[in-house]
Amino acid sequence: MNAMNIDKKRAELSPAQLALLEKRLKGRPAPRRAERTIPRRADKSFAPLSIAQRETLEFARSSAVPSGYLGASLRMSGELHLNALRQAATEIDRRHEILRSSFGTVAGEPVQLIGTPAAHPVLLIDLTDRPAATRERAARRLAAQELERPFDLTQPPLWRLTVIRLDSTDHVLVIAAHHLAADFLSLGLLIREVGVLYDAFAKSRPSPLKDLDIQYGDWAAWQRECLARGDFDRELAYWRERLAGRPPVSHLPFSRPRPAIRTYKGSARMLSLGQQLASELRTLSKQEKVSLYATLLATFNVLIHGYTGQRDIILGRGVTGRTSAAIEKLIGCFVNMVVMRNRVDGGRPFVNFLKETLAVAEAAYSNQDLPFGKLVTTLQCEPDSNCPPIVQIAFNLYTAPSFQEMATDRLDVFDLGEFKPPDMALFQDAIFGIHDTGNSLIAEMKYNRDLFDSTSVDNMLHDYKAVLETVSAHRDKPIIDLIGLANVAACASKAL
Repeated sequence: MNAMNIDKKRAELSPAQLALLEKRLKGRPAPRRAERTIPRRADKSFAPLSIAQRETLEFARSSAVPSGYLGASLRMSGELHLNALRQAATEIDRRHEILRSSFGTVAGEPVQLIGTPAAHPVLLIDLTDRPAATRERAARRLAAQELERPFDLTQPPLWRLTVIRLDSTDHVLVIAAHHLAADFLSLGLLIREVGVLYDAFAKSRPSPLKDLDIQYGDWAAWQRECLARGDFDRELAYWRERLAGRPPVSHLPFSRPRPAIRTYKGSARMLSLGQQLASELRTLSKQEKVSLYATLLATFNVLIHGYTGQRDIILGRGVTGRTSAAIEKLIGCFVNMVVMRNRVDGGRPFVNFLKETLAVAEAAYSNQDLPFGKLVTTLQCEPDSNCPPIVQIAFNLYTAPSFQEMATDRLDVFDLGEFKPPDMALFQDAIFGIHDTGNSLIAEMKYNRDLFDSTSVDNMLHDYKAVLETVSAHRDKPIIDLIGLANVAACASKAL
């Protein structure tokens, strides 16, 4: 296997798998997590909510939270077999209970009610009666509207497939799903299944996909049973100790004071870090025997320290929550969050802090099964109505295959352009993320628009790039010197 293929395989690993790989490469024994059997539940008519679902449902019912969307728009060239697409959507509903579920109550408890498999509706919007020059823009507008259209949680299905026809050999497929039924990884699985099943049915072949051994509702019931049995007590004890005496808040410098009541109005800005810097950071990480995420996270901690003077910094990282092989192929809301608590000493060399950051990340991955919602209810004695609990800022590295990587000679990404929805539901003050495209790195900051303005966010993205460039060239220097070399001005007076 050549180096390019190795890098591609590494990019497909989950955070936990990558941490274990790093340990193996360094010759240290990797702890083995015993594969646990997840049984099928007896009653197939309903299932309990997972911890993540329960929290998501509470947010979904709040008028303060934007509806947002989880979805993709894809352009398909060539002849479209609409009946085959409907067959594919119907088969996906049959395979995945969660997609044909609704939400109600049983004995006073919120549950997911499993619907009977039925023909899945596929909406066709035909633009061929319009002038050819206007169809592209109309398709972008309509695709954006379909992605933003709210779901009725009392009526299945919880995902939509819409076809926009530009001409007989040019179509846009819009796939949207509710966060209660899917996460970002699930969206990738959904797109793959649509493609595989459509291809089979268009050729009058049977489904090539193996039936699933368990369903999302089985996993949710199992998760509840694990909590009741105390299976996560060891991890809970770890997090209690790890987060003892934590600072009340970790923050970036805001543009505006925090509102009295917490808001969720998110937007996003992006900045390419370029191929050369990406290559330098990969080389640094390899030489220091740390993951790329550890290098990026350590540098982000340096940026926060430079802005605020804060030494005890708490960040979060979204993880897939798929620590069992039994659920790798399931569509559902599995995403979880782990906490990264780092202590920054400005007088120490960055390279020493980098090794500490890796150790913090590895320990967090080893204790990632505990649902973050359970951690919140355990540690939050006095919930703050205007501040996200425990984690105000998340820092992520996105290495899952992008929709562009899923493209084929017939399927490609359809850019919504100016119609891309500007708003998103955001449950932290900010989510700083790095998209690893394989060649380059792209920094993205999702931010609460009631706290930050776009100019401040752009400045932070450029400052982060400056610190990364400085770290790449001077990794052995003390952190305080790196901050000076990167010309990052202290902003403690602006952090509210």
